[in-house]
Amino acid sequence: MDVLNESMLVEECPVEFRGDNPWSNYVDRGGSVENWKWKSDDKTKRTRQMDCLMAINDHSSLSNENKRAVMGWMLSEMLTEVPE
Repeated sequence: MDVLNESMLVEECPVEFRGDNPWSNYVDRGGSVENWKWKSDDKTKRTRQMDCLMAINDHSSLSNENKRAVMGWMLSEMLTEVPE
């Protein structure tokens, strides 16, 4: 993962994804993708979105706070609702 791209994601991440919010709280809890309600029906798009999400989770040099915020934001763009 390119550090420049990571820092750009952090800069662009809306402030509401920092701190207490349903999306970032879900990142903390984790969970199965089986109950996700995707915005897109395009399997290729969904695979790319998951790949990007996993890259942030597994390979980024972001702090836990920034990782949580960016991943929460990403999920909000991918899914129609916060999973239970």
